[in-house]
Amino acid sequence: MKKQSDRSDRPHRTARSMTRRGVLTRAAGLTAVSIGGFSGIGASQPVTTVEVSEGLLGNFYTTDDLPVVDELLVFVHGWFGDSTVVSQTADVRDSIEAGGYEPDAVVAVEWPATNFLYTDAESDTESVGEVVAELIEDFSDAGGGSIRLTGHSLGGRIVYWASSKISTGYTIDTVGAMGTAAEGSNVCLGGDWDEGIASGAGIVRNYHSLNDTTVGSAYGFFGQPALGTEGAACSGPGNYTDVDVTGTVGSHLGYLGDTQVGSDFAAVVLAD
Repeated sequence: MKKQSDRSDRPHRTARSMTRRGVLTRAAGLTAVSIGGFSGIGASQPVTTVEVSEGLLGNFYTTDDLPVVDELLVFVHGWFGDSTVVSQTADVRDSIEAGGYEPDAVVAVEWPATNFLYTDAESDTESVGEVVAELIEDFSDAGGGSIRLTGHSLGGRIVYWASSKISTGYTIDTVGAMGTAAEGSNVCLGGDWDEGIASGAGIVRNYHSLNDTTVGSAYGFFGQPALGTEGAACSGPGNYTDVDVTGTVGSHLGYLGDTQVGSDFAAVVLAD
């Protein structure tokens, strides 16, 4: 985690914006899925769960902190993934470790994604992303090293929002989004995450699969692609790369533990 400026201590992290953005109805076709957390095999690091909560006024906050280590791997789940946050992200961690990268600590960010109104959960990702950004800023201010931020489905939206919300002078070293539930145009010039990716992130990998019909049935209408199915509608910022994993990822949940995703992400981190 690179930083150029200091921040004052906060009693807890909270999203600065308490209003939800209006969104298009996309619930049809995007089925609830479980996304995971980190547990281990062999000498793998155990999981620390950081909980993001929703306040009475719709604001999101956390009283937790990220562990201060040299190398930190963080995963953010998607819709309905809070109920199984530890068990399934173990696959993500294990696939990355199999690629040769071994973090000093592993964190699962758990947020209230069990919401039968999908469009509300989608809208919440912006505020949750802001809380994640503030956690990363505090991690850096406390002396933390490099942070590797990954997310799946709506968690992919959150890691992109975190890149966009992080303060000037801070950088998320590596971002890996898997099967992101969004339109590809979000990363294009003028899109929601274009400037944030360019200024708030180091290296960004967007993993997508044509077999991800869950995202493909809910996004990508009117001539533009679904980000998690076909990738972006453009080349994106210079630090952004689409990675087609159609050959190994056969479903929306297939990214979790996929060897190609894990080895590619590990290679990017090791080359940093």
